[in-house]
Amino acid sequence: MEVSSSPTRKRIKFETMVTQVVSLARVELLQSLAAGEIQLAFQPQVDLATKAIVAFEGVARWHHPKLGQVSPGLFFSLAAKEGLMGVISRTLGAQAARAVHTWRNHGYKIDIAINVGITDVVDPTFGKDLYACVASEGARPEWMILEIDEEELVCAGTDGLACLEILAGYGFRVALDAKGPPSLALDKRARALFCQLKCGGTTMLAVASRLHSVGASAFMRRIQAAQAAGMPVVAVGAESGKAIRQCYHIGFTRLQGHFIAPPLSFQAASEMLLEQPASLNDSEESCGPDLELESEGKSVDLCPEIVDTRTLEVTLHHPLQLFSLEDVTEPEPSKSEAA
Repeated sequence: MEVSSSPTRKRIKFETMVTQVVSLARVELLQSLAAGEIQLAFQPQVDLATKAIVAFEGVARWHHPKLGQVSPGLFFSLAAKEGLMGVISRTLGAQAARAVHTWRNHGYKIDIAINVGITDVVDPTFGKDLYACVASEGARPEWMILEIDEEELVCAGTDGLACLEILAGYGFRVALDAKGPPSLALDKRARALFCQLKCGGTTMLAVASRLHSVGASAFMRRIQAAQAAGMPVVAVGAESGKAIRQCYHIGFTRLQGHFIAPPLSFQAASEMLLEQPASLNDSEESCGPDLELESEGKSVDLCPEIVDTRTLEVTLHHPLQLFSLEDVTEPEPSKSEAA
Protein backbone atom coordinates (compact mmCIF):
# COMPACT_ATOMS: atom_id res chain seq x y z
CA MET A 1 0.00 0.00 0.00
CA GLU A 2 2.79 2.34 0.86
CA VAL A 3 4.55 1.60 -2.40
CA SER A 4 1.46 1.96 -4.57
CA SER A 5 0.52 5.31 -3.03
CA SER A 6 4.02 6.76 -3.38
CA PRO A 7 3.60 7.96 -7.01
CA THR A 8 0.34 9.62 -6.06
CA ARG A 9 1.97 11.49 -3.19
CA LYS A 10 4.80 12.57 -5.46
CA ARG A 11 2.35 13.84 -8.07
CA ILE A 12 0.40 15.78 -5.44
CA LYS A 13 3.62 17.22 -4.04
CA PHE A 14 4.76 18.25 -7.54
CA GLU A 15 1.40 19.89 -8.34
CA THR A 16 1.53 21.73 -5.02
CA MET A 17 5.01 23.01 -5.81
CA VAL A 18 3.87 24.17 -9.26
CA THR A 19 0.92 26.00 -7.72
CA GLN A 20 3.21 27.69 -5.22
CA VAL A 21 5.66 28.73 -7.95
CA VAL A 22 2.87 30.20 -10.07
CA SER A 23 1.49 32.01 -7.04
CA LEU A 24 4.91 33.46 -6.24
CA ALA A 25 5.40 34.45 -9.89
CA ARG A 26 2.03 36.22 -9.85
CA VAL A 27 2.99 38.18 -6.74
CA GLU A 28 6.39 39.04 -8.22
CA LEU A 29 4.79 40.20 -11.46
CA LEU A 30 2.49 42.53 -9.57
CA GLN A 31 5.38 43.81 -7.46
CA SER A 32 7.46 44.41 -10.59
CA LEU A 33 4.64 46.41 -12.15
CA ALA A 34 4.37 48.54 -9.02
CA ALA A 35 8.16 48.99 -8.88
CA GLY A 36 8.36 50.10 -12.50
CA GLU A 37 10.47 47.12 -13.61
CA ILE A 38 8.13 46.45 -16.55
CA GLN A 39 8.67 49.31 -18.95
CA LEU A 40 7.90 50.18 -22.53
CA ALA A 41 10.64 50.26 -25.14
CA PHE A 42 9.93 52.36 -28.20
CA GLN A 43 10.42 51.35 -31.85
CA PRO A 44 10.04 54.07 -34.51
CA GLN A 45 7.82 54.16 -37.56
CA VAL A 46 9.26 56.10 -40.47
CA ASP A 47 7.20 57.67 -43.25
CA LEU A 48 8.59 56.75 -46.67
CA ALA A 49 7.42 59.97 -48.33
CA THR A 50 8.42 62.61 -45.79
CA LYS A 51 11.37 60.72 -44.27
CA ALA A 52 9.97 61.62 -40.85
CA ILE A 53 9.59 59.61 -37.68
CA VAL A 54 5.81 59.73 -37.34
CA ALA A 55 5.19 57.33 -34.46
CA PHE A 56 6.68 54.93 -31.97
CA GLU A 57 5.32 51.55 -31.00
CA GLY A 58 5.63 50.78 -27.31
CA VAL A 59 6.64 47.19 -26.57
CA ALA A 60 6.83 45.78 -23.04
CA ARG A 61 10.14 44.79 -21.46
CA TRP A 62 10.60 43.27 -17.98
CA HIS A 63 13.96 44.23 -16.51
CA HIS A 64 14.09 41.77 -13.62
CA PRO A 65 16.67 42.74 -10.95
CA LYS A 66 17.95 39.14 -10.66
CA LEU A 67 16.95 37.38 -13.88
CA GLY A 68 17.75 40.26 -16.23
CA GLN A 69 15.58 40.62 -19.32
CA VAL A 70 12.50 38.38 -19.09
CA SER A 71 10.93 37.35 -22.39
CA PRO A 72 7.58 39.09 -23.03
CA GLY A 73 6.17 35.73 -24.08
CA LEU A 74 6.81 34.37 -20.60
CA PHE A 75 5.31 37.13 -18.52
CA PHE A 76 2.43 37.83 -20.89
CA SER A 77 1.47 34.15 -20.76
CA LEU A 78 1.59 34.28 -16.97
CA ALA A 79 -0.40 37.51 -16.91
CA ALA A 80 -3.06 36.07 -19.22
CA LYS A 81 -3.35 32.91 -17.14
CA GLU A 82 -3.61 34.84 -13.87
CA GLY A 83 -6.03 37.45 -15.19
CA LEU A 84 -3.51 40.28 -14.99
CA MET A 85 -3.56 41.48 -18.60
CA GLY A 86 -5.91 44.31 -17.74
CA VAL A 87 -3.54 45.56 -15.03
CA ILE A 88 -0.57 45.40 -17.39
CA SER A 89 -2.44 47.09 -20.24
CA ARG A 90 -3.53 49.99 -18.07
CA THR A 91 -0.04 50.39 -16.58
CA LEU A 92 1.67 50.36 -19.98
CA GLY A 93 -1.03 52.64 -21.39
CA ALA A 94 -0.15 55.22 -18.74
CA GLN A 95 3.55 54.89 -19.63
CA ALA A 96 2.77 55.39 -23.32
CA ALA A 97 0.67 58.46 -22.54
CA ARG A 98 3.46 59.90 -20.40
CA ALA A 99 5.99 59.43 -23.19
CA VAL A 100 3.87 60.88 -25.99
CA HIS A 101 2.86 63.84 -23.81
CA THR A 102 6.54 64.62 -23.22
CA TRP A 103 7.38 64.44 -26.94
CA ARG A 104 4.34 66.48 -27.95
CA ASN A 105 5.13 69.02 -25.26
CA HIS A 106 8.56 69.50 -26.87
CA GLY A 107 7.11 70.13 -30.31
CA TYR A 108 7.29 66.67 -31.89
CA LYS A 109 4.10 65.63 -33.67
CA ILE A 110 4.50 62.00 -32.66
CA ASP A 111 1.91 59.30 -32.04
CA ILE A 112 2.36 56.27 -29.79
CA ALA A 113 1.02 52.79 -30.54
CA ILE A 114 0.47 50.01 -28.03
CA ASN A 115 -0.87 46.50 -28.43
CA VAL A 116 -4.15 45.60 -26.77
CA GLY A 117 -5.58 42.12 -26.42
CA ILE A 118 -9.13 41.15 -27.21
CA THR A 119 -9.77 40.50 -23.50
CA ASP A 120 -9.11 44.19 -22.85
CA VAL A 121 -11.14 45.28 -25.86
CA VAL A 122 -14.27 43.46 -24.70
CA ASP A 123 -13.82 44.57 -21.07
CA PRO A 124 -16.60 47.16 -20.55
CA THR A 125 -14.43 49.16 -18.11
CA PHE A 126 -11.27 49.26 -20.23
CA GLY A 127 -12.09 52.28 -22.38
CA LYS A 128 -13.06 54.46 -19.43
CA ASP A 129 -10.04 53.34 -17.40
CA LEU A 130 -7.58 53.86 -20.24
CA TYR A 131 -9.05 57.28 -20.98
CA ALA A 132 -8.54 58.22 -17.32
CA CYS A 133 -4.93 56.93 -17.41
CA VAL A 134 -4.17 58.98 -20.51
CA ALA A 135 -5.80 62.12 -19.13
CA SER A 136 -3.92 61.79 -15.84
CA GLU A 137 -0.63 61.96 -17.76
CA GLY A 138 -1.71 65.11 -19.63
CA ALA A 139 -2.02 63.29 -22.97
CA ARG A 140 -4.91 63.09 -25.41
CA PRO A 141 -6.49 59.83 -26.62
CA GLU A 142 -6.08 60.76 -30.28
CA TRP A 143 -2.31 60.59 -29.80
CA MET A 144 -2.70 56.92 -28.92
CA ILE A 145 -3.04 54.10 -31.45
CA LEU A 146 -4.42 50.83 -30.13
CA GLU A 147 -3.21 47.87 -32.17
CA ILE A 148 -5.42 44.79 -32.27
CA ASP A 149 -4.34 41.43 -33.65
CA GLU A 150 -6.43 40.46 -36.65
CA GLU A 151 -6.83 36.81 -35.69
CA GLU A 152 -8.02 37.70 -32.18
CA LEU A 153 -10.50 40.16 -33.64
CA VAL A 154 -11.85 37.63 -36.13
CA CYS A 155 -12.42 35.15 -33.29
CA ALA A 156 -14.40 37.81 -31.40
CA GLY A 157 -16.61 38.49 -34.41
CA THR A 158 -18.86 41.52 -34.68
CA ASP A 159 -18.81 41.99 -30.90
CA GLY A 160 -15.08 42.71 -31.14
CA LEU A 161 -15.64 45.37 -33.79
CA ALA A 162 -18.40 46.93 -31.70
CA CYS A 163 -16.12 47.13 -28.66
CA LEU A 164 -13.35 48.71 -30.76
CA GLU A 165 -15.85 51.29 -31.96
CA ILE A 166 -16.57 52.12 -28.32
CA LEU A 167 -12.84 52.69 -27.75
CA ALA A 168 -12.76 54.88 -30.86
CA GLY A 169 -15.64 56.83 -29.33
CA TYR A 170 -13.34 57.79 -26.45
CA GLY A 171 -11.02 59.32 -29.05
CA PHE A 172 -8.49 56.50 -29.38
CA ARG A 173 -7.38 55.47 -32.84
CA VAL A 174 -7.31 51.82 -33.80
CA ALA A 175 -4.86 49.93 -36.04
CA LEU A 176 -5.30 46.47 -37.50
CA ASP A 177 -2.24 44.29 -36.91
CA ALA A 178 -2.22 41.62 -39.62
CA LYS A 179 0.47 39.01 -39.11
CA GLY A 180 -0.82 36.44 -41.56
CA PRO A 181 -3.00 36.08 -44.66
CA PRO A 182 -5.99 38.45 -44.71
CA SER A 183 -9.01 37.15 -42.83
CA LEU A 184 -10.93 40.38 -42.20
CA ALA A 185 -12.38 42.37 -45.07
CA LEU A 186 -11.62 46.08 -45.20
CA ASP A 187 -15.27 46.91 -45.78
CA LYS A 188 -16.93 50.25 -45.13
CA ARG A 189 -17.22 49.59 -41.40
CA ALA A 190 -13.59 48.53 -41.07
CA ARG A 191 -12.31 51.47 -43.10
CA ALA A 192 -14.24 53.84 -40.84
CA LEU A 193 -12.75 52.22 -37.74
CA PHE A 194 -9.10 51.57 -38.54
CA CYS A 195 -6.62 54.39 -38.93
CA GLN A 196 -3.73 52.18 -39.99
CA LEU A 197 -2.96 48.76 -41.42
CA LYS A 198 0.15 46.97 -40.13
CA CYS A 199 1.37 43.88 -41.90
CA GLY A 200 4.57 42.22 -42.79
CA GLY A 201 7.08 39.74 -41.63
CA THR A 202 10.01 38.99 -43.92
CA THR A 203 8.37 35.94 -45.49
CA MET A 204 5.08 37.70 -46.19
CA LEU A 205 6.88 40.65 -47.77
CA ALA A 206 8.83 38.32 -50.04
CA VAL A 207 5.67 36.50 -51.12
CA ALA A 208 3.86 39.78 -51.75
CA SER A 209 6.77 40.98 -53.85
CA ARG A 210 6.55 37.92 -56.10
CA LEU A 211 2.81 38.35 -56.52
CA HIS A 212 2.97 42.09 -57.07
CA SER A 213 3.46 41.78 -60.82
CA VAL A 214 0.06 40.16 -61.30
CA GLY A 215 -1.61 42.04 -58.43
CA ALA A 216 -3.92 39.08 -57.86
CA SER A 217 -3.16 38.15 -54.27
CA ALA A 218 -5.44 38.89 -51.33
CA PHE A 219 -2.43 40.56 -49.74
CA MET A 220 -2.16 43.04 -52.59
CA ARG A 221 -5.89 43.66 -52.72
CA ARG A 222 -5.86 44.52 -49.05
CA ILE A 223 -3.02 47.02 -49.48
CA GLN A 224 -4.81 48.58 -52.44
CA ALA A 225 -8.02 48.86 -50.39
CA ALA A 226 -6.11 50.58 -47.58
CA GLN A 227 -4.50 52.95 -50.08
CA ALA A 228 -7.89 53.81 -51.55
CA ALA A 229 -9.17 54.64 -48.07
CA GLY A 230 -6.16 56.89 -47.41
CA MET A 231 -5.00 54.55 -44.66
CA PRO A 232 -1.24 54.36 -43.88
CA VAL A 233 0.13 50.88 -44.53
CA VAL A 234 3.03 49.93 -42.26
CA ALA A 235 5.58 47.30 -43.25
CA VAL A 236 6.83 45.50 -40.17
CA GLY A 237 9.90 43.34 -40.56
CA ALA A 238 11.60 45.01 -43.51
CA GLU A 239 15.12 44.16 -42.41
CA SER A 240 17.23 44.87 -45.51
CA GLY A 241 17.63 47.41 -48.24
CA LYS A 242 16.11 44.97 -50.71
CA ALA A 243 13.05 44.43 -48.51
CA ILE A 244 12.55 48.18 -48.14
CA ARG A 245 12.68 48.67 -51.89
CA GLN A 246 10.07 45.94 -52.19
CA CYS A 247 7.90 47.68 -49.62
CA TYR A 248 8.00 50.92 -51.55
CA HIS A 249 7.05 49.30 -54.85
CA ILE A 250 4.33 47.16 -53.27
CA GLY A 251 2.66 50.25 -51.81
CA PHE A 252 3.65 50.44 -48.16
CA THR A 253 3.83 54.00 -46.86
CA ARG A 254 5.62 53.46 -43.54
CA LEU A 255 8.41 51.26 -42.22
CA GLN A 256 9.11 49.67 -38.87
CA GLY A 257 11.83 47.19 -38.03
CA HIS A 258 15.30 46.58 -36.65
CA PHE A 259 16.85 47.78 -39.91
CA ILE A 260 15.49 51.23 -39.00
CA ALA A 261 16.03 50.89 -35.25
CA PRO A 262 15.38 48.28 -32.54
CA PRO A 263 13.06 49.04 -29.63
CA LEU A 264 14.78 51.74 -27.57
CA SER A 265 14.60 53.15 -24.09
CA PHE A 266 12.68 56.38 -23.62
CA GLN A 267 15.95 58.29 -23.40
CA ALA A 268 17.33 56.75 -26.58
CA ALA A 269 14.07 57.33 -28.48
CA SER A 270 14.12 60.96 -27.37
CA GLU A 271 17.74 61.30 -28.50
CA MET A 272 16.68 59.85 -31.84
CA LEU A 273 14.20 62.69 -32.28
CA LEU A 274 16.84 65.25 -31.31
CA GLU A 275 19.35 63.71 -33.74
CA GLN A 276 17.05 63.81 -36.76
CA PRO A 277 18.53 65.76 -39.66
CA ALA A 278 16.70 68.97 -40.43
CA SER A 279 15.17 67.36 -43.51
CA LEU A 280 13.19 65.05 -41.27
CA ASN A 281 11.62 67.89 -39.34
CA ASP A 282 10.65 70.23 -42.17
CA SER A 283 7.44 70.03 -44.16
CA GLU A 284 8.98 69.31 -47.56
CA GLU A 285 8.12 65.97 -49.03
CA SER A 286 10.32 63.83 -51.23
CA CYS A 287 9.48 60.97 -53.52
CA GLY A 288 10.72 57.44 -53.38
CA PRO A 289 12.31 55.29 -50.71
CA ASP A 290 15.66 57.10 -50.69
CA LEU A 291 15.82 57.65 -46.94
CA GLU A 292 18.99 59.30 -45.76
CA LEU A 293 20.42 59.87 -42.33
CA GLU A 294 23.85 60.72 -41.12
CA SER A 295 25.71 57.55 -40.16
CA GLU A 296 28.07 58.95 -37.60
CA GLY A 297 26.39 57.36 -34.57
CA LYS A 298 27.23 60.34 -32.38
CA SER A 299 25.29 60.86 -29.16
CA VAL A 300 24.15 64.22 -27.86
CA ASP A 301 23.06 65.37 -24.45
CA LEU A 302 19.38 64.78 -23.99
CA CYS A 303 17.39 67.81 -22.96
CA PRO A 304 16.90 67.56 -19.19
CA GLU A 305 13.19 68.30 -19.60
CA ILE A 306 12.75 65.22 -21.80
CA VAL A 307 14.34 62.76 -19.39
CA ASP A 308 11.73 60.88 -17.39
CA THR A 309 13.32 59.76 -14.15
CA ARG A 310 10.68 57.08 -13.74
CA THR A 311 11.91 55.15 -16.77
CA LEU A 312 14.44 52.41 -16.27
CA GLU A 313 18.02 53.14 -17.27
CA VAL A 314 19.13 50.79 -20.03
CA THR A 315 21.96 50.79 -22.51
CA LEU A 316 21.39 53.49 -25.10
CA HIS A 317 21.49 52.52 -28.76
CA HIS A 318 22.76 54.81 -31.47
CA PRO A 319 20.19 57.33 -32.72
CA LEU A 320 18.08 56.43 -35.72
CA GLN A 321 20.12 56.23 -38.86
CA LEU A 322 18.17 56.44 -42.07
CA PHE A 323 19.96 55.39 -45.20
CA SER A 324 20.29 55.74 -48.94
CA LEU A 325 19.02 52.61 -50.62
CA GLU A 326 21.56 53.11 -53.37
CA ASP A 327 24.31 52.58 -50.79
CA VAL A 328 22.82 49.44 -49.27
CA THR A 329 24.73 46.35 -50.25
CA GLU A 330 23.11 42.96 -50.03
CA PRO A 331 25.06 39.91 -48.80
CA GLU A 332 26.00 37.38 -51.43
CA PRO A 333 23.44 34.54 -51.46
CA SER A 334 24.60 31.18 -50.25
CA LYS A 335 24.61 28.22 -52.61
CA SER A 336 21.47 26.82 -50.94
CA GLU A 337 19.66 30.16 -51.28
CA ALA A 338 20.74 30.49 -54.89
CA ALA A 339 19.40 27.04 -55.58
